[in-house]
Amino acid sequence: MGDLRTTIGENIPLPRRDARRRRILYAVLALGVIGGIIYIGAIIKIDRYTLAAGYVQTDEYAEVRPPVTGTVSKIFVFSGDKVKAGDLLVQLNAEEEEATLAETRSRLSRLQVNLERRKAEMDIDLERRSVDLDEQKRDHANNLAVAELQLRNAQTKLALTQELVDKGLKAANNLEDDKLKEQLARVNLTAFQQKSFTVYEELLKRDRQKYNRELAALDEEINAMEDAVRRAEARLRTRQVRAPIDGVVVRYEFVVGELLQPATVIYEIFGGDTNTLKLRINERYSTKVAVGQKYKARLNSFRSLNRVYFHGTVQYMRSVIQAEGEATYRVIYCSFDPGDRLIPPGATAEARIYYGQSCLWFYLFNIDL
Repeated sequence: MGDLRTTIGENIPLPRRDARRRRILYAVLALGVIGGIIYIGAIIKIDRYTLAAGYVQTDEYAEVRPPVTGTVSKIFVFSGDKVKAGDLLVQLNAEEEEATLAETRSRLSRLQVNLERRKAEMDIDLERRSVDLDEQKRDHANNLAVAELQLRNAQTKLALTQELVDKGLKAANNLEDDKLKEQLARVNLTAFQQKSFTVYEELLKRDRQKYNRELAALDEEINAMEDAVRRAEARLRTRQVRAPIDGVVVRYEFVVGELLQPATVIYEIFGGDTNTLKLRINERYSTKVAVGQKYKARLNSFRSLNRVYFHGTVQYMRSVIQAEGEATYRVIYCSFDPGDRLIPPGATAEARIYYGQSCLWFYLFNIDL
């Protein structure tokens, strides 16, 4: 086999065996580089996080919703106002409830007046009849005493006449007259003794029981009407939206005449002294976020070239998944320390919730195990 020569000075091609060795060497080097890169990417750990949005609130916080469906009649409190628990915030239209309450109170008043009138009439009637019965008893007692005296007088005269007749000092016909008088006095006494007031007493007792039953019925009717008044007052109170806690109010957009539903949040009330960060996380990450995990947040009110971040941990998670439109989310509450900064309640925030680490490759290809 002869020598290979060139006329333009290029390198002489390697023999086939050397070329194959070189290719193998390059392949090994390439695989080594790729393997090294893969290894480095596998050992490099990247923090994984999910984005969340929310706002700063206080430890005492309440969302205010109307208790029933109704149109706004009056608005008493606006954003920035301080309220006490029980203060009236909004009055819903309550014309029907007010009319019902006024009518029920009027009926109750009439029943109470009727009860007092009937009670007075019954008391007067029973008192009059009781006095009459007492007078009849006194008259009967007096008549009975007179009858007893008349009988004793007749008996005395009869005995005296009998004695005189026996002595012949008086005619016998006088004796008959005195006997008749004595018998008449005895009959009169017996009549008075047999007279009874039991019937009158029983009648008076029965009428008193009848009056008591009538008064009891009126009392029951009044009690039922008082219950109706309380129910009407309760229905009227449902047309009043009151503050559940003390604090500062943030009012949502609604106007007089607008129809509000019980699901509509119309106010937020921030009370207490400790701040909390309330965030929403996507349902997809709801099982990855747990109490104790860290977050980094940035408030929209502190946006500038020099970024200010706030740090804390997850303290509480609601156990239900909520929905707003097509978006589903879970609400979490995080510790929040504003430091020496004055953070108004309601300041909006964007946060990263850190829930673990993964290798660089999983992070770059968004593989979340």
